[in-house]
Amino acid sequence: MLTQNIKLLGIPFTYGQDKSGVRLAADVLRKYGLVDMLSELAPTQDLGDIGLTIPKSNSVYNGIKNEVESAMASQRISKFIERENLDESFLLNIGGDHGMGLGVLHGLLYQRPDMVVVWADAHGDINTPESSPSGNFHGMPLSFLLEGAQNRETFNWLSRTLPANKLILFGPRSLDAREKEIIEKLSIQYYSSAEINRRGSSAIMKEALNKADPEGKCPIHLSLDIDFFDSEDVISTGTRESQGPEFEEVFFMGRALSETGRLASMDIVELNPEIGTWIDVDATFQTAMDFVRYTLNGCFRDNLNFNSKNQLEYVQIAN
Repeated sequence: MLTQNIKLLGIPFTYGQDKSGVRLAADVLRKYGLVDMLSELAPTQDLGDIGLTIPKSNSVYNGIKNEVESAMASQRISKFIERENLDESFLLNIGGDHGMGLGVLHGLLYQRPDMVVVWADAHGDINTPESSPSGNFHGMPLSFLLEGAQNRETFNWLSRTLPANKLILFGPRSLDAREKEIIEKLSIQYYSSAEINRRGSSAIMKEALNKADPEGKCPIHLSLDIDFFDSEDVISTGTRESQGPEFEEVFFMGRALSETGRLASMDIVELNPEIGTWIDVDATFQTAMDFVRYTLNGCFRDNLNFNSKNQLEYVQIAN
């Protein structure tokens, strides 16, 4: 899939959990120079932020906190993306919590119905409302994408679903019992952090994409929760987990995806500038910036060589 330009979209979705700071992430990254950095790679259009001003009630209905707000905001996100011209565009979405994934992927499925989704996260995010121990919507978006509205009136606008064989769960290490059952029942590709560290991101990603898309023709979407990184590598996020992938392996995953030539969109979610010291925030947001630069450089420029933690060197490969 040929992408000629980049479109940046802020999605201040906060309904999936109780930490409001995630709404600020897109603007913080802009202050860190995200737009200028993207513009060095390809013509870039900043679409601004989707207006999500629905007040949070913090009510729980049938197992979901903020169900009505989550459903309304997800529909708004989906409609926006459905209507955006993405024919030659790479779409970069900055969250927001990972609950926004429902609206993003639902909208993208209208434009790219055959896409493969790589969900890189410390958690499965595949609980149903009935199985969720917390009721937090950011742990449920994949269940709605796989199964649709699930007999809930608030989600009856859902008209697209993601085939289970097009989903790759990358790096979960905190799965609830019901999530494990769903993964097994639907034969969803699942690669733990331990396996990533043992076999390497690049080899695993090549294997996973071959299974999901044997002909190598489908566009790819990466949805990256910053807590995919090990808890020692990122601080400013709400649900950190230890025993994550090695720092370099996260970047190697991005490179492996960009080298396919089919990576067409990406989310960065759960960055929270209200968690940790200013040093923690700076380190976490710089890591996010480095990951975006490293991955998108592979899409729009020369190959890269990753030297060491928080140090990226651009290396032109001779023809």
